[in-house]
Amino acid sequence: MSRPNSSANKRKCQTHTSLREFDSLALGARPRDYRPDQIKMQIEYFDPPAALARNILTLYDLRWEHNLVYDRHPGQAPHLFIVLRGKGCFDFNTHVDPVEPGAYMFSTFETSIPFRVDSAWQCVGISLSPYGWGSLTGESLAKFKNRVFPAQEALGDDITVFAQEVIERCDAGELSGKGASFEVAKWAGKRFGTLPSPHEELIEHVLAWLGSSLSPPLEELYEGQDYSRRQMERLVQYYFGFAPLGLARKFRALRAYNLLSQPDLTDEAEAEIAGGFADQPHMIREIRRFSGRTPTRLKGSMDRMLTQASGIRNLERLGAYRAIGRDKQA
Repeated sequence: MSRPNSSANKRKCQTHTSLREFDSLALGARPRDYRPDQIKMQIEYFDPPAALARNILTLYDLRWEHNLVYDRHPGQAPHLFIVLRGKGCFDFNTHVDPVEPGAYMFSTFETSIPFRVDSAWQCVGISLSPYGWGSLTGESLAKFKNRVFPAQEALGDDITVFAQEVIERCDAGELSGKGASFEVAKWAGKRFGTLPSPHEELIEHVLAWLGSSLSPPLEELYEGQDYSRRQMERLVQYYFGFAPLGLARKFRALRAYNLLSQPDLTDEAEAEIAGGFADQPHMIREIRRFSGRTPTRLKGSMDRMLTQASGIRNLERLGAYRAIGRDKQA
């Protein structure tokens, strides 16, 4: 499937302040009248129906009642979502993906991605497990990496028709945000297929490996497997979007980010997190790459999109994550 023309996407966003400029705005040079401390995100999470819990990590209803929002998204897990109102853009440096009312998806991002919302915003959707992405799309997660794209590209015309029906029902007051998120789960639930049993076992093994420590030894991933290294690397990229080392690197940074943002993190847990990196500068660089922030800027950001979206504890229902720091209390 051909990729949308990047320059065309840039032209669609010409009415927006450059999102490349947002990278500098995030460092302090924001518009004078922009007050991030006054931007309050409203988000509700809902557990998936029990029958769908292997494929769907969580359901959500996300709102901003502001006409201008700058933030970042880590792209930790694949999403299927419907924009009910609002418009904006996600900047991937090489291209900008615009969003407006309709159905969209993303798979995963190589770094945290800045985005801008230009009007009051509401979207509802689901985050997908590796099982869910593979059985819903039948496509490699890596194929769609670093994009926010119309869901029609991966799911066909039905999702476009369905999204329009959901938007109209919400506009008419017939459907709440929570109800709409469950409609998305219901729609996906009817379309989940099955994965080969060996692939499901591999996904479970990878999740357990990722959860074994902040820096899981690569050799432990390959131990006891019937696949060759090359085969495993291809399958990990297919279901997780990254080669094993890159996957572990991103999970380590986002897990550290999520834990360090907790106000009740113990000194012992903080030391354990720091021990997962070569040294403090290495930890700062990695967290900044995948979150856009440094550890000293994490406190007080619990309502930000990045903090909410970087949590990976939902994966505990799929794999044996070892408790670290505040994870022990979860």
